[in-house]
Amino acid sequence: MTQQLVWRRYFPQLLDPLRAAFHPQQLIPSVTAGLVTGIIGVIRAISYAALIFSGSLSVYLSTGIGMTVFSAAVVSAVVALTSALPGMIATPLAAPTAILAIMAGSIAQGLQNQASPGEILITVTVAIALTSFFTGSCLFTLGQLKLGDAIRFIPYPVVGGFMAGTGWLLVSGFFQVTTDFSLSFYALSQLLTPHCVLHWGVGLIFTLILLFMSHRFNHYLVMPGTLISLIGVFYLVLFCTQTSIYQARVEGWLLAKFPQGGLWQPLGFSSLAQVQWSVIFSQLGGMITVMLISLLSLVLSNSGIELVVGQDIQLNRELKAIGLASLASGFGSGMVGNQALPSTLLVHEIGGHSRLTGLFTAVPALAVLSLGSAFLSYFPKPILGCLLLYLGLSLLIQWLYHGWFKLPWVDYAIVWIILVTIGSFGFLQGILVGFILTVILFMYQYSHVDVAKEVLSGDTTRSNVERNGEELSILKAKGQGIFILALQGFLFFGTATYLLNQVKSRVENSQSLPVQYLIIDFGRVTGIDSSAVLSCSKILRIAQNYQIQLVFTNISPAFQEQLTKGGGLKKEAAFCHIFPDLDRGLEWCETQILDQMGCCRSSGDELEQHLITLFGQKQRVERFMGYLQPQLFPAQTFIYTQQDPGDALYFIGQGQVSVLLELPDGQTKRLQTAKAGNLLGEMRFYGKNPLSTSVVADTDCQLYRLSQDALSQMRQESPELAEQLGGYIIRLLCDSLARREQQLKVML
Repeated sequence: MTQQLVWRRYFPQLLDPLRAAFHPQQLIPSVTAGLVTGIIGVIRAISYAALIFSGSLSVYLSTGIGMTVFSAAVVSAVVALTSALPGMIATPLAAPTAILAIMAGSIAQGLQNQASPGEILITVTVAIALTSFFTGSCLFTLGQLKLGDAIRFIPYPVVGGFMAGTGWLLVSGFFQVTTDFSLSFYALSQLLTPHCVLHWGVGLIFTLILLFMSHRFNHYLVMPGTLISLIGVFYLVLFCTQTSIYQARVEGWLLAKFPQGGLWQPLGFSSLAQVQWSVIFSQLGGMITVMLISLLSLVLSNSGIELVVGQDIQLNRELKAIGLASLASGFGSGMVGNQALPSTLLVHEIGGHSRLTGLFTAVPALAVLSLGSAFLSYFPKPILGCLLLYLGLSLLIQWLYHGWFKLPWVDYAIVWIILVTIGSFGFLQGILVGFILTVILFMYQYSHVDVAKEVLSGDTTRSNVERNGEELSILKAKGQGIFILALQGFLFFGTATYLLNQVKSRVENSQSLPVQYLIIDFGRVTGIDSSAVLSCSKILRIAQNYQIQLVFTNISPAFQEQLTKGGGLKKEAAFCHIFPDLDRGLEWCETQILDQMGCCRSSGDELEQHLITLFGQKQRVERFMGYLQPQLFPAQTFIYTQQDPGDALYFIGQGQVSVLLELPDGQTKRLQTAKAGNLLGEMRFYGKNPLSTSVVADTDCQLYRLSQDALSQMRQESPELAEQLGGYIIRLLCDSLARREQQLKVML
């Protein structure tokens, strides 16, 4: 019974997607998109084989075609079944293929006089298969460990240099395929001979036609249709010039005849004895380069597909899908695979949003493998070459021409440096140079970022302690003696010098009042290195020499320990002070200045003087006090809480009260500190939600409470007192808004 319920529940969920995939509305676009992208993939696979198995390896082109076509089939099928995006197309890509071609050529050259042709072929095949296996294992492990988000971010100039370098290697591969000479300074004389110019010239013409058609017409049949038409034009020229197939092959226009037998020839365990392992170990750098390029290509392709499709794709799942595909290809002596951005976008333009699309993409490759290699010898070399040149020129135009108008000149220069390095030394070296340059550029630019988010002075910035008119005047006049640096970001050797220069400039400024108090706020500092600690130690010596009180605020225990060890903080020194936040550190400095001016002594009648100022006559004050109820609040007693917001006004007779905001992390931020003569709870009194969440007595406090009932009674018995009180509260709220506005202006 239970099994029947499970079957009834889950069987429709499994069957419905299958029914939808085979519905004609979905099946026809899937078949069309899959076959079109599959044909293009086979043609590209053949061109990749021609690139890898060129020069002395050209006699093994049949085996190479089998390898690349098999790789296209298995990678496409595995990714179709495992990708997070139905309709995702994967295939061997040009960039890793260019590195594999360099590896294969290096192996063939190194074993030219040391091994038999069979051993050379087996060694090259094993090197390619091991590269696929290691790359697949790396990608799958990254996806399994859910490290996709950690590798998403790659400097944009490095991306551009990588793409441009890939384009250059593809252009070089075009000359290798069409003339059997690589594009280099030493081979320039051979490439300029009439025979070679004719061969690569035809390929260039075909490429220009392909570029024009693909950019002029936006249709999925343009690419395969143009290629088929070019093949027809090629044979039409042979017919008109009465050139035989044999003569065309001898002159290098067609691929050489392949030996009899199947295209795909996977290696067995018995073949491993013929492998020259020492030569393979010497290619570890190339294998690592393929791994890095495959990872880079996957991240870039994934981002591009997300952007066009308008759908987030799980990068971790894509890592595992591509990893499994490369592992399967490697076990079958095949190449690494990756997401094919153009083909995937083409599929989604056609509407093949089904996993069947990727399976149909593998059908043309399987057909080529089953039909054998006889028909491939009739494939024109200029067609293979023009595909390589088409891809290469597309990348170079995008990053060298369009990049001139889109990129800052520094980033554009880095793209060129990476391109030249790749062309001169190799892909891995070029990418490393690019990363080094971008890191240096970042450090240079970051060192010019103002590490002090706010450079403030005590005459424009005050603590949240309520002050009377006399105190405010003194702080306005003497406030320049308080110098505040609110730091941000990571303090390292580039920004530490800037911080030290800020302090020196202000201390040595003769046009301002001498600095008495230096406040350094670490509230937004994310980290410090040894250079920043050294700068803090120099600031400490400046403070000691100039008799400046050094105040540290919002400094974590870890930063305190780091500065103490490096001599940037001396807790035992009389001129070093630590406060939990900037507000309390600023309050301490203000109190020191006011105390020096004799303004911090309480006379005990501040409330009475304040009310006389408010009501004008002592008799009115006495009458007003009759509506108030005296209350005592011991220190650390809550007057208002979040649970009991209250609805009464409090006048402070004696003591000190703090208005607090409770933060999500359990900490509190002081919004205001009020002393004798000030008013509390005006927003609560009128039924408005206050900014604060609690009000606490800092010391033993004598408060006077005005209730709602007492206010109603006052309005009936003494309406003039109620009117004066209302006007005072309005002025109080306006002053509070003006103070907040001034603080925002200073911060901005």
